[in-house]
Amino acid sequence: MDAAMEKRFREYESAPLSWNPTKGGKRSFVCFEDSISEIVAEQAQPGQFEQAACQMLAGDYYPADAVQFFGRFRDENRNLAKGEHVLQRARFFPFYAGLYLWSMVEIYVAEETENTCRIGYVTTQKHHGRGIWMATLEQKDGKLTLTVESTACPNSWAFWLGLPIARYLQLRARRRGIENIRSQLSRSESPRPSGSPNPS
Repeated sequence: MDAAMEKRFREYESAPLSWNPTKGGKRSFVCFEDSISEIVAEQAQPGQFEQAACQMLAGDYYPADAVQFFGRFRDENRNLAKGEHVLQRARFFPFYAGLYLWSMVEIYVAEETENTCRIGYVTTQKHHGRGIWMATLEQKDGKLTLTVESTACPNSWAFWLGLPIARYLQLRARRRGIENIRSQLSRSESPRPSGSPNPS
């Protein structure tokens, strides 16, 4: 992290959690509960699950035009770890990399098994929303399925005043995260040379 980001990270790092990963948290009368599953690879090639899992655990689940993760894990060149704080930078205007919304979250799950990868975080008081988020990648029957679950309530005046915009940005980030994983997998597929026979 550069000096300015390091300063912001230190200022936000001590913020208490606004949501508990097991007990939940205080809900407002506006609370968005979402769960969506999409197939990101219909016929997964060898190594594609590991590639996507590596991308998720490295903190690169979202593309830069949606949300970026910063923290000690980047300085130390390692994967995300349960219990660590992550500074998030989200574009206010997706098409303009100049105005950002900053927030701090705590990772409550970051794990990979043979056929499943999962990352998730809960919000702190230094977040415009209040809630929990998790993405699960599963390899089953030759397919890769990504499931994204979240609970989000407003936690700042900006969120309340700009509720439709905040909801739009939330849904856009969810869509862009799924698209990001899918596009990375598509790029990793080795195209069959023109004129070569189909595999038997």
